Parts: sequence; C-alpha cells; structure tokens
Amino acid sequence: MPMSVHVRAAVAAAVTVSALTACGSSGTSSDTSAAPVKLREAVFFGDSLTDAGTYGIRFTTNPGMTWAQHVAERLGQSREPNEHTVSYSDVYQGKPGLSGPGGLNYAEGGARANSAYSTVSQNPEGTPISTAVQLQHFLNQHGSFNPDQLVTLYIGTNDVAYNYDPTKDPALAQALRDNHSPTPEVMAAERARVQKAAEDEAKTAAAILDKGAQHLLVFKLADLKVLPWFESDASRRYVSELTDVYNTHLVDSLPKDAKVQILDTGAFIDDLLKNAKTYGFTHGANEDACAQPGQDFCAAAAWKSPDADRTYVFAAAEHLTTHANELLADYVMKQVGIPDGH
Repeated sequence: MPMSVHVRAAVAAAVTVSALTACGSSGTSSDTSAAPVKLREAVFFGDSLTDAGTYGIRFTTNPGMTWAQHVAERLGQSREPNEHTVSYSDVYQGKPGLSGPGGLNYAEGGARANSAYSTVSQNPEGTPISTAVQLQHFLNQHGSFNPDQLVTLYIGTNDVAYNYDPTKDPALAQALRDNHSPTPEVMAAERARVQKAAEDEAKTAAAILDKGAQHLLVFKLADLKVLPWFESDASRRYVSELTDVYNTHLVDSLPKDAKVQILDTGAFIDDLLKNAKTYGFTHGANEDACAQPGQDFCAAAAWKSPDADRTYVFAAAEHLTTHANELLADYVMKQVGIPDGH
C-alpha cells in the first residue's frame, strides 16, 4: 500500500534501538534493554541529494528544499548547510569552503565517498568535500555524536556515475550516450572502482559509530537507471549494474551493528513511480522537471510547467523535485520512528 503524507501521524513517539533496526537493518543485536531515547536532532552527510544549499542553490526545483531540510525543520533545528562558497563557480576547483552558517548538514553537491570530484585538484578539502572529510569537519567542531542524534549517510551516486561525466572519462561517457555498451574489461574496472567506493562509505559508517553515534541511517542507492540523465539503453544498463554492485558491496561491508539501519531508497522510488497518481505525479522515470536537460538545478522560470515541482518525480538530471523531497522526508521520518508534529 503506498505511503501517504499522512502516515507519519501513526508513528510512535519514542524511538528505540529496536525500532531503528526493525526495517532493513544490517544489525544483528536484539538487545532492547536500553531506555527509549527520543531523537532530538539530525546530522546529515552526503551529496547533492542531501545538500541544504552549500553553494547558494539547492539541487532540486528551486526554491524548494531537500529532504534533509524538511527533516531538520520538523526536528526544530537549523535547515542551513554547515559551510558555504562565494559562488557555484568556486566548486570543483580545489578551493576549500568557507565556514558558516554552521548547520548540521555537511552534505555538498558533487561529494563522493572518499575522493575529490575535480579534474584540476585532488585537494580533499576542496569543495565538494567527500563524506569522509565531512565527518572530520563535524568531529573537529563537535568532538563526538550525542545519543539523541540521528546521523544520516547518503552517498554513492557520484561514485557510481563518475565516469559517465564527460569531463572524467570522455570516451566512455560519449560511447554510453551513443548507446554503445562498455567492453567486459571496462566494466570489470568500473565494478572494482565502485566496490572501493562502497568500502569507503562503510569505513565512514564505522567511524561514525566509533565516535558515539547511536542511530545511523545509511541510504542504499535507488537504481540510477530511472534518472533523466541516462537517456540511452546502454547508459541505463551500465548505471543499473553499477548501482547494484555498489549496494551489494555496501551492505556486505557495513558494520553488523544494531545501531545501523539501512534505508531502502529504491523501495521508496519504486513506490512513487508505481503509485504516481496517489502522490499527484503525472511524470515518472527518465522525465525531468527542468526544461533544459543536464541541469544541476532549476528555478521556477526554467521548469517545464508551472506545476512541475509537484507533478514530476525527478529534476535536474539526477535529483528529486520539491514534492518528491517532501515525500522522502516523510519516508525517512517514518522509518526511524519520528512522529508527525515531533
């Protein structure tokens, strides 16, 4: 049965470790002796899908917010990113971000698990910083996590799709756009690259637990083949295979700990696409709310229709619309047991 925006009202008020591990957890512990701990705030690590506006824009149908901002708002905390840049043109140049506004959202558009996303610099402090570096920034500022903090880790899209970017592997990127599948040798190298990224994410997850996190929500990737950026059959097969490789290796590599909950993002996206009318969507897989293809974001004047932020699932090549972000926030809140009107 499709989840509606009203489902949060039925969620229990208190969050326990057993509630956190009830849905898709990799943890094996069944210890429920600990007293219930109500989640007070959230700390976010990730990429553009979580970014709260580090670069002055959000990777969606602007001025809409990302799912993480909605979660932050419902918890009564700042919706702002942790750092900022003077302009979007400063990103991917190896330039570090600027301090402030200091929110608990460390996600940055273009982030990878533990590598730079740049053709000119491998400076780990250059924006976008990886989730491994994001964690270091948090620890430098706060030292450790509190028991009543929800920590979210949503990364991997940029690692999976990295060589589809024409600035990274022009030959492979163009071949995929021309509907030519990679050779077995190329795919073997791509699988190994993606597996390494998944291992890096798992190491960051372990480091988060080591620093005191009691509630870590790790997002699996939804199958990237449904995103508008991937227009040819070959590109969709390529990215679908690598998504599966990433998810499989991530789940296998994550700490087997009851404090880890795995979010089935793919089930969420599948539900939106299969039950589109229930949610008010009239445009589904591989359809972009932005009028121009290949955008990172679009303001209202650049939407395909005045209601595109509500009627499309996807926007800006590989991101979610305002409405889809709202629904993802609902889904996250439901899965971790935070009630409506927290």
